[in-house]
Amino acid sequence: MRTYHRLWASHVLVIPNTKLSRDDEGARLFALYEASSTKEVAATYDLLYPSHPLLHPEYMKLVSDLRTLRQECNDNRLAIGAHRKKMLELTVH
Repeated sequence: MRTYHRLWASHVLVIPNTKLSRDDEGARLFALYEASSTKEVAATYDLLYPSHPLLHPEYMKLVSDLRTLRQECNDNRLAIGAHRKKMLELTVH
């Protein structure tokens, strides 16, 4: 074995399998995230490529709606992270 390969093999990290099985709550949270993410993408598209020229009040409503959807999507993403962390802590202890 060449020295290079021995050095490479000695620096390989061993990462434990941390993939958690998706439970009902995790699946529910992920479905909520997917739905809010889809709405966010649609709202972004409507804002960037309107079907007709937008008046200022219409534009501001779309911006406000997009802001709300982004916050909802972010909240759902954070909920998934918190749930995964909780599940990981339960499996470790």
